[in-house]
Amino acid sequence: MRARTARFVGVSAALAAGAALLLPGTASAIPGPNGTKEVVAAVGSDTIADVTSAVFAAANSSTANTDPDNYVNVPPVLAPGTSFTVPGDKFSPAGTTYNASNPPPNGSTAGKAALAAAASAGNGAVDVARSSSPRSSSDPAEFQYYAFAKDGVSWAASSTGAGAGVTLTLDQLRGIYSGTITNWNQVGGTNAPIAVYLPQVGSGTLSFFTNTVLGFDPTTKPVTINRFQENEGNTIEAGKQSTAIAPYSVAQWVAQGNGVVSDKRAGFFEGTLTGAGSDSAPVSGSAPNFAPAFADGFLGARFVYYVLDTRSPSYGAALNAVGFDDAGPSPLCNGSLASTLSQYGFKPLAADDSGVTCTVG
Repeated sequence: MRARTARFVGVSAALAAGAALLLPGTASAIPGPNGTKEVVAAVGSDTIADVTSAVFAAANSSTANTDPDNYVNVPPVLAPGTSFTVPGDKFSPAGTTYNASNPPPNGSTAGKAALAAAASAGNGAVDVARSSSPRSSSDPAEFQYYAFAKDGVSWAASSTGAGAGVTLTLDQLRGIYSGTITNWNQVGGTNAPIAVYLPQVGSGTLSFFTNTVLGFDPTTKPVTINRFQENEGNTIEAGKQSTAIAPYSVAQWVAQGNGVVSDKRAGFFEGTLTGAGSDSAPVSGSAPNFAPAFADGFLGARFVYYVLDTRSPSYGAALNAVGFDDAGPSPLCNGSLASTLSQYGFKPLAADDSGVTCTVG
């Protein structure tokens, strides 16, 4: 790998000397600063879309960004009748416009597919995939995952509805999603059929919730599944909100509750899930100071990732914002943005002996 100039402060002497962080397969990467104004576009996961805007704002405003590169965070969903344009650069001269006929990648799976397609084509249209799901056996060998924080996933329901005040055991949650528990009064709520919701297909939260928390695919069970845009309680039909149950990211619930981002909870509370490695409430405090409170051993705890592809023409520029190499870690990966992560409801990762707060896989 060609070493890049250390563009960010906080790089330890050992890392700047090239201490054991060389990554394979990046011979074609463009190190920075290189005099080329590159556009680095991120797409994918809804869960980390908001915090990515803050991470990219820090990269864009850094005094070390002298080219300057332009870090652009593409929203997973556009408001009706709107569009979003990623500016062009040397590698993608025309840029990319997302609209109703060309919607942005929505969810971890779609984001990673878009990254792989762009990297394979060498067109620079997508440089970073936001992901709340880990590496898959179907991923290209050139993918690198940078875990940068922890999130939790629990269930949510209306604070004024049939499930208000309810605490669920893991067995009860699984019973609801398998169809053996169908009414809120079976788990301590009022008499009302439970409207069961899952996020949109392709969501990393969907795959984590079904594969890890539930341990099965509810669509194979005798239960009616409704869909909503992940982490947006207001996308659940108004007539079903009072009886609905849905998985919800702790980080998104905290950020929305603290007013850091638009509040889309629609009055949903983040439910306590016992028998899953963390029996207390997953969130503590009150607005505007909510904070994640789940234990690291919680079944619903997960890493969140930025995914890069070493074939991408702007791999080096992407690495400057979300990763690390022989020149050292980015501000995200040296702990400089820990307060930002906390503000958006994530648990920052502890630094290793070299001061790196991200892990790569």
